[in-house]
Amino acid sequence: MGCNFSSQGKLQVPEIRASRSITPASQKSDDNSYSHIRLLLLGSAESGKTTVLEQVRLLYKQHFKESEYFHRRAFIYHNIFKCIKALCRAMKISDIEFSDPINAGRAQSIIADEENHYGLFSKEMAEKIKAIWNDKSMQKLYALRSQFNLNDSASYFLNNLDKINTVEYKPSDRDLIMAYVPTCGVQNVVFTANNQSFQLFDIGGQKIDRRKWATQYEGIDAIFFCLAISEYDQVMSEDMVSNRLDDALGLLQKISEEPMFATTPIYLFLNEVDVFCEKLDVIPLSKYKPDFKGGDQDDAIDFMENLAVTALGKRDKSLYRIYRCIAIDTQMMAELLSTVFKDIMKRKR
Repeated sequence: MGCNFSSQGKLQVPEIRASRSITPASQKSDDNSYSHIRLLLLGSAESGKTTVLEQVRLLYKQHFKESEYFHRRAFIYHNIFKCIKALCRAMKISDIEFSDPINAGRAQSIIADEENHYGLFSKEMAEKIKAIWNDKSMQKLYALRSQFNLNDSASYFLNNLDKINTVEYKPSDRDLIMAYVPTCGVQNVVFTANNQSFQLFDIGGQKIDRRKWATQYEGIDAIFFCLAISEYDQVMSEDMVSNRLDDALGLLQKISEEPMFATTPIYLFLNEVDVFCEKLDVIPLSKYKPDFKGGDQDDAIDFMENLAVTALGKRDKSLYRIYRCIAIDTQMMAELLSTVFKDIMKRKR
């Protein structure tokens, strides 16, 4: 899946590829060793790994280029339209009817719209989106969002449409964290934490990108693996059949069994704990994981953690750490990342 899209044949969304190779010569010192502690960020598509990368950039003062703001702004418009379209489709097949009958026609026109929308919305389109979103029945449907696939940032961006849909709009730090932008190829960021230089590589998580991973292993000091535990009821966008959680666990198992990673520490982030807990009352975990015998939210999270431990297989317990997190929560991630970086530095001594 490429990332060069166009909207109405005009707007070309630039790719951000900070690096195509994880082992560039410029990163090696004269003694052929690497000048940074090198971290590999892995996980399936939409697991939150790129959000982790953005949090690192925000927290460790790695400023964005103007081209990156342009890129993310384009995807914010695209995400908004995808979300309202998904909601309109969900409304159409639900038993809920719009409070304002006029919005049914507006929703149908949204569903029929095949444009990608990577740029400013027309005034008419913006008003249409706001009317649909603010309909009381749509808000009732949104409360049931755990029953269908919807970007977690939907309400955040739809509620801020007036601010976003302006010529002057430049994404805020929060906007950058909340926006979903698929990783193209390999991105990397170099930063300093506790007076130690790190280099973090983010590789695309969709199945088509995974064939690149085997060539990207040289000189890795630690692995960050993101696992979105809220996806227990969802299917892969690539084939609309495979269960997302099962795919992610299988991927974790492959990484754990990779000979080149036999002694590489894995830091596993159980992401989207908040969405997971929200879903449990509506979509029972036992429906998709019969081995779960019930209990409260903590029991359910413990069960998911045990699934991850099983996927890690025979890996020594000293070679992995597991953290429960919400990747879009900057304060939580600041504390978590600080702990992780200290642990990595301790291992390197």
